[in-house]
Amino acid sequence: MDQIATLQELLNSLPDEEKTERVIQNLKTCYETETGLLHKYASRGGSPSITLLPFTKQGSQFIANFWVNDLGLPKEEKYNWHLQNTSQWLYAGCILVQDGRVSTHH
Repeated sequence: MDQIATLQELLNSLPDEEKTERVIQNLKTCYETETGLLHKYASRGGSPSITLLPFTKQGSQFIANFWVNDLGLPKEEKYNWHLQNTSQWLYAGCILVQDGRVSTHH
């Protein structure tokens, strides 16, 4: 069950003051790169599931989390410091918008 936000959904989840021409162009580039990587890693899984969520505000940052799980792997008690279960992850990270800049983190 994939849940992949569209580029428009990502833009809609940002406040108007963050939607500068620079942010929009950089977000398009990051979106194309990351969705390509999400599908690349999904092709390596036995039972893949792709998730790319719209932006949520966390402090002064807007974060769109993404990951690829292999649902065929056993789910274990493996968590990162964000308390996300990582036992089935093939690829994960986020697109971040802050202070007029767009970046990705893996």
